[in-house]
Amino acid sequence: MKKEIFLNMENQIFKGNVLDIGFENDGIIYNVCKEGSEDINVDYITGKEEEINVKNNFYDICILFFSFSSIWFKMNKKSFIKNIYNYLNKDGILYIWDIDKGYKKIFFGNINVTIPGNKIKQIKINDLNIFKDNSKDNTVSVLEDYFDIIEGNVLNGIYYIKAKKKCKVKINAYKEESLQEGNERKDESSINSA
Repeated sequence: MKKEIFLNMENQIFKGNVLDIGFENDGIIYNVCKEGSEDINVDYITGKEEEINVKNNFYDICILFFSFSSIWFKMNKKSFIKNIYNYLNKDGILYIWDIDKGYKKIFFGNINVTIPGNKIKQIKINDLNIFKDNSKDNTVSVLEDYFDIIEGNVLNGIYYIKAKKKCKVKINAYKEESLQEGNERKDESSINSA
């Protein structure tokens, strides 16, 4: 059965340098950002080839608006999140809105997004792959090495997550990577042995 979901983005405010990573979101994030502030910079990535223009440690906010579910395999999602971690500045925030669909489930519906000016944009999502896990719980497990979850909820088959960039990132059981200002890398094991 096709779902009709309504999502109100009219009062959402983003400030600073914003990275919008999406594939087909019809300018929704751009419209939300521009309405909330005149002094804002919005950059977009819609494919791998545009990634070369993205700056490391630059963005205040990264937004994944119904785009994370298009990435297959948990390993690919982790790699993608690591890249986002590198794009965000030390206090960077990641926002994710996506479908909450686990294994053995499908999602077939329209998401009607209200943007500033009381306009409605519609996103059609058909994910019939029962072998793909795009649940909120799976997404949280992908984020946990790089981000601290600030907020999160699920409503009508859609999840929302707001997460803050961590200062330290676990690489493996023996080594931690600490990212200081200027993106300096420090091996914690060498400090402990001194």
